[in-house]
Amino acid sequence: MDIQSEIQKIAARLLKNKEVAMVIGYGAGSAPNRTAPVFIDKEKDVGKLVFNRFCVNNLSLYLPRLKEKGKIAIVAKPCDVRTIVCLIQEKQIERDKVHIISFACPGLLEKDGKTLFASCAECAVTLPPVYDTLSGEAKEMERNEPFTDRVADFFSKMPAERWEMFKAEMEKCIRCYACRNACPMCYCEECFVERSLPRWIGEGSEVTDTMIFHIVRAIHTAGRCGECGACARACPMDVNLAPLAKQIREDMLNLFHHQAGVDPNAPAALETFKPDDYNDFIK
Repeated sequence: MDIQSEIQKIAARLLKNKEVAMVIGYGAGSAPNRTAPVFIDKEKDVGKLVFNRFCVNNLSLYLPRLKEKGKIAIVAKPCDVRTIVCLIQEKQIERDKVHIISFACPGLLEKDGKTLFASCAECAVTLPPVYDTLSGEAKEMERNEPFTDRVADFFSKMPAERWEMFKAEMEKCIRCYACRNACPMCYCEECFVERSLPRWIGEGSEVTDTMIFHIVRAIHTAGRCGECGACARACPMDVNLAPLAKQIREDMLNLFHHQAGVDPNAPAALETFKPDDYNDFIK
């Protein structure tokens, strides 16, 4: 049985037995090689669920918004499951109120149907860290040009050159906040960019304000990023934030031995303190 059929079968059983109030999954999109979120609460509608290599949305975005509905089943890629784990750690959702339907991920494709997404080309997690039901068998993904090499190349340059590259990338940003809106971990009721007291950044198009937005957002997601790539896919200007995000993830792993979204019972990275934590940066 293919993954799509398995997902439909699991969803039908859960709804028929009233084990969940709703299933969040992927449905056919309005264009070829596209999918869209679907919210199913009737067994007869499970045929709307699809699975293919264009299921790009991180559907965990909807879990905190729908938690009042009762227990919810969600179709989640392994990287999305890592986000779910982070939401559980931060008390945004309860583990026993979510049924995770996951699968061995083959990697997502760009619209051309051939090229792996950058986040998938780098991803080493083909199986979810936590799940309730699992479909498919893990297979080795065909990689594109090594993403790690591109990031390493960026950080091998002198600081002044890196700054100019970062500035040039920031000048592409129109500050539509699509990256923030697509990220399940950006769930603040009021984002710092919209605060007036104090005002963190201006409302104009100054590149320095844009830099502040992206740097602060990157810091806010430190130890909380599941590497799903939703922010990059949502960007209409193709702003490349990968070097910044990846370096923060590597710092969290190498300096504090923390990898986001692996253990729902572990405390969040910024909620812990250990006497042997790296602190050489404190003067």
